Amino acid sequence: MCTEPIREFPHFIGIEEENVFKSIANLGEDFFLIHNLDILFKTSLELEPLDDVNLKIPAFLYLIIHGEFYQGMTAFLRMHQSKSFVSLRIALDCAFTAYYLMKHPDKTDIYLSKLNDDKNPEWNKIFFNIKRTIKDDIDNFPLAKGLPETHEFCSIYSHSDAIGLLHRYRISESKLEATYFDYEPKLDDYNKWLAQLIGTFFRIYLIFWQEIFKQKAGAKKEQIETLLREYSLRLNAFLKRYPLGEVETKEGKKDSSI
Repeated sequence: MCTEPIREFPHFIGIEEENVFKSIANLGEDFFLIHNLDILFKTSLELEPLDDVNLKIPAFLYLIIHGEFYQGMTAFLRMHQSKSFVSLRIALDCAFTAYYLMKHPDKTDIYLSKLNDDKNPEWNKIFFNIKRTIKDDIDNFPLAKGLPETHEFCSIYSHSDAIGLLHRYRISESKLEATYFDYEPKLDDYNKWLAQLIGTFFRIYLIFWQEIFKQKAGAKKEQIETLLREYSLRLNAFLKRYPLGEVETKEGKKDSSI
């Protein structure tokens, strides 16, 4: 943990890079939970082209999600867990939209109408708050169960919510201070946050696997399903070792679980 004041921007970047190396070293073999999930995301990108016009937008959103996975994991390794949850929130928004369009391809034109018309009442009804749309009809979107609640937790870090900001506050006799990194008092606490991040990104991946890629896998289907089983076993073991529960903050307070 670096507690010295940030001198200037290059100093900040240097601390970030140092944090990356320390994070990877601390994770050890568990780093491959990140790496292997990336392999799953990329493997599906290499399947046969999606010739169904109704899948074009969901497939594009999948690419955005993969990019947010990279952003989120990079932020985590740099000790910016709060930024990781911002990326996860964006990924969930994309996943909810894609899932809805997979089930209702006839609504694609309504989704795209936002490009030309800011006052489309149907767009506002469905897509303005896509999380609520999914949550209110969750029985028709079973693979998303629990994900709207995770999205709500992530929103803490997307806005100027006191819970998401004041953990950075530092008391000083001479001046107001704030930490620029999300340091935790215990190494296990980092792993608890990571477990929730990769666990949710994996669930997002499974939506696309079940709804799109499983039918497009062809000869690679058995190979990918083997990778899925192996990854699921390893991830579940990690989640059991590091249940979120309550994570101790630097002030000794508790953050509730997602």
